[in-house]
Amino acid sequence: MQRIIFHVDQNCYFASVEMIAHPECRDVPMAVAGDVEARHGIILAKNELAKKAGVKTAEAIWQAKMKCPDLVCLPAHYDRYEFYSGRLREMFAEYTDKVEPFGLDECWMDMTGIAKDYADAERIASEIRQRVREQFRLTCSIGISFNKIFAKLGSDYKKPDATTVFSDTDWKEKIWPLKASELLFVGRSTEARLKKINVITIGDLAKIDYDYIVNYLGKQGEMLWNYANGLDNSPVAPVGYQREIKSVGNSTTTSSDMTSDAAVEKTMHGLAASVASRLRKHGLKGTVIQIHIRDRDLNISEHQRQLYEPTDSERVIYQNAMELFRESYDWHTGIRSIGVRCAKVVGADEAVQLSMFSEDEQREKDAKLGKVIDLINMRYGPGVIKTAAEADRDRERASHDPFHPEEDEFS
Repeated sequence: MQRIIFHVDQNCYFASVEMIAHPECRDVPMAVAGDVEARHGIILAKNELAKKAGVKTAEAIWQAKMKCPDLVCLPAHYDRYEFYSGRLREMFAEYTDKVEPFGLDECWMDMTGIAKDYADAERIASEIRQRVREQFRLTCSIGISFNKIFAKLGSDYKKPDATTVFSDTDWKEKIWPLKASELLFVGRSTEARLKKINVITIGDLAKIDYDYIVNYLGKQGEMLWNYANGLDNSPVAPVGYQREIKSVGNSTTTSSDMTSDAAVEKTMHGLAASVASRLRKHGLKGTVIQIHIRDRDLNISEHQRQLYEPTDSERVIYQNAMELFRESYDWHTGIRSIGVRCAKVVGADEAVQLSMFSEDEQREKDAKLGKVIDLINMRYGPGVIKTAAEADRDRERASHDPFHPEEDEFS
C-alpha cells in the first residue's frame, strides 16, 4: 500500500494567533517580538504584510523597523499558542490516530489507508484547511507525499493556505531542482559545506557519489543523501507518543552581556541546578556535558566532554561546564547567551553499574542534597530552594523581563 503522509504547517502561527486577539492588526504589518529591554528584542513571527515589507524572523526589532517603519510589535503569549496547538491536534486526530507534533505549529499525519489516493488526499487536505479557517480563524499549508521529509518540503513549497502534492511519480521533476537548503536539516553551515563541493540543488545531492558524501559529512551525509533520494521510511508517531529523552539542557539569554568569568559562573550555577533537577525528575543521569556559547556578535560555539561516570549532580555539571568554558573561550567579546546540556543520558539505576571511577562519599552527599531540594520544591512549589546564584539571576531577570523563562530543552 502506498504511504500517504501529510505535513500541516500553520501559517505565520504566532502572529496569526495574536491577530485573533487583535483583529485591528490584520490590515497592518505586525510582528510578535521579544522584549527589547530584556535583550530578547528580535522578531519571533510576522504576518504576511510584514513579510512583504521585508521583515524577517530572528532579526532585531530595530532592523525590522528600518525596513517597515509602521511595523506594530506585540509581545508573545505562549499560553495562547499552546492552547490553539492542542485544539488543532485534537481536530487532526479525528482523521488519523497518527499525529506527530513538530513544534507548536507543525505536525505530520499518516493518512495511509485513509486517503484512497493522492486525489482523495488533496480533497481531505482542502477540508482540513477549510476547517482550520472556519473553526480557528487561522490558515495552514499542507504538504502531501509518500514520506515525512517530502511532505514537510511540500508544506513549505507554497504559502499561505495552500496544498502541495509530491507524488511517487513526479517528485523528482518537482523536488530535485529545489535548493539543497530547502531540505529539512540542511542549515546554513551544511549548505555552505555543500556549496564547496558544488552541491547546490537537492538533485545535486541525490546524484553525488554516496561514499563521497558520507566520507565528507559523516552520518549527516548518509541521512541527507537518503532524504534527497526519497528514501525516508521513518514512521509518523501515534497520538500521545512520548519520545525517548536522549539529553536534557537549559539555556538563557542574560539581560546584559557577560564580560567576566564571575558573571558566567553565576549564570552557569543556575543552569546546572535546573538541568540536575530535571535529570533527577526523569530518573536519568548524563554521561556527556555540553556547553553552548553565543557571543555579542551572535557567533556560536559548542564544546563537550565525556564524564568518568554518569551524573545528576549540580556540582559535577557546574564544575565540568565551567572547566569547558575556561578551556574554550578567550573573551574576545562579551557573551550574550549560554547553555548547558547533559547528553547520552542513561537510567539512574543503570548509571550505578556503568560507574568505573567513583568518589563515593561526595557522590552520596550530592545525591542526598539533590533529593532534599527536590522534595522541598515538590512540596512547597518549584524554586522555593535556590542557590545564591539562582536567586541573583532571578532578581536580575524579574527587574528586566518577567515573561521570558530559561529555555528548557529535551532531545
